Amino acid sequence: MDYKSYISSSKLAKITLALLIVEIILSAYIVIQAALYLGTGAAVIGAISIVVVSGLLWLCHYKKAKVCIGLEIVVAIILIIGMMAVLKINGLAGDISRTTEYETVQIVALKNSGITKDSNFSTYTLGYTNSDDGAYDRSSKMLVENDKKVKESKPYETTDALYEDLLSSKTHLMVLTSNTRSDLSIIDEEYEDKIVVLFEKKYEIGHAELKAVDITKEPFTIYLCGADLSAGEDINSTGRGDVNILLTVNPKTQQVNMQVIPRDTFVYIPCRGGNSKLSYSGWWGGVQSSIDSIEDKFDIEINYYAKINFNGLIDLVDSLGGVTVYSHYTYSYQGYSFVEGYNEVDGQKALRFARARKMLPQNELSRGQHQMELIKGIFRKFAENPTYENSMAVLDSLSNNFVTNLPKKDYYDAFKLVLKLLPQLENMENHSMEGTYKWHYDEIRDGYYQYYFYPDEEEIKRVHDSINAIIEGEE
Repeated sequence: MDYKSYISSSKLAKITLALLIVEIILSAYIVIQAALYLGTGAAVIGAISIVVVSGLLWLCHYKKAKVCIGLEIVVAIILIIGMMAVLKINGLAGDISRTTEYETVQIVALKNSGITKDSNFSTYTLGYTNSDDGAYDRSSKMLVENDKKVKESKPYETTDALYEDLLSSKTHLMVLTSNTRSDLSIIDEEYEDKIVVLFEKKYEIGHAELKAVDITKEPFTIYLCGADLSAGEDINSTGRGDVNILLTVNPKTQQVNMQVIPRDTFVYIPCRGGNSKLSYSGWWGGVQSSIDSIEDKFDIEINYYAKINFNGLIDLVDSLGGVTVYSHYTYSYQGYSFVEGYNEVDGQKALRFARARKMLPQNELSRGQHQMELIKGIFRKFAENPTYENSMAVLDSLSNNFVTNLPKKDYYDAFKLVLKLLPQLENMENHSMEGTYKWHYDEIRDGYYQYYFYPDEEEIKRVHDSINAIIEGEE
């Protein structure tokens, strides 16, 4: 019997053929999606596997239709599991690849004022600082969009004056932008506990520039940015850069270098055309602004970035089952105690370990040392179960609190590179910086007198030279 007659005469043959076609389509989709993360080599192997398995199933379908239906059910189950894995990985990759950043603009009131978003605003005064670019226009549009009118929109020379009037109820509403939040963090560290957000809108500020290389062959530097919750819990909102660490890797020579940049470092901030603290650069202009400031200060090139916030750090450590960190000092902070030497920490304790500074001998510099120790502790714990599945599970726990501009096609290569360099990553030297703190008025924000970290000139050169040495593959 020829094949055409066979198909026409057998209902089971029609079913097995239909299943085979569906399974080929599903297999091709899974292979194509997997190739985005595993590379062309995996795609070729997958394509060959599809041809071989499909050919065998077709022969079975033609010769032994009853046996074929059983085999196709098994294959279908495998494909369903594969499809679920692909959809999960795609969803995760989509979450952590959300690199568009936003400035969050809010209209707030005091919690104890009794004002809600449903209140009649016609008797209220809305305050904003005239140094806030667009604060008046944006807040006016937000009011119109929410069908609200205020008695007056009042400009203030300084955030101090605005906040003082809000606390004394001379002004009822306040516009918060990245600029205002940075001011308030100095005026009153607990201001967030005293206000309620009535309306909020996000304004896109763009993406950080990607300077891609072949990470399997070429050296690169990745900027590890730890943002606080100054802009809320949205990882893509601009916020103060509490952690600024550069990780330089040379895959050929297998050299690595980790350098912390203190958040109070006095740097040029291109998006504001003046100098201020590094932590404010990210607050005002996002990750790209921080990268620009660091590149300008140390005359280096940053290829990629990875950004995590406080919630993400907690989730990361907890997803690993806790980590072991080395503390250079014995101290207590926010109800948690640390001893000089190795300490076991869960997510909450790890956050305190990464944030404590005021009780440490070198303040911000000591905190930078501990932040690098925490990164090494995370690599050490990952080394206990260094599988791709485990790394994806860890990333899954971070999906809402972690982003990176590393291309999706490089994820698996990055995993293999981490695996290859684990001994070096676990035992990296901690490179801090020597310098002095100076008090003076801010160049960008009029009237603000605070301290800034000035790294020694030889330290700036050392950072530049040590990163370039890794890039060039020098001993």
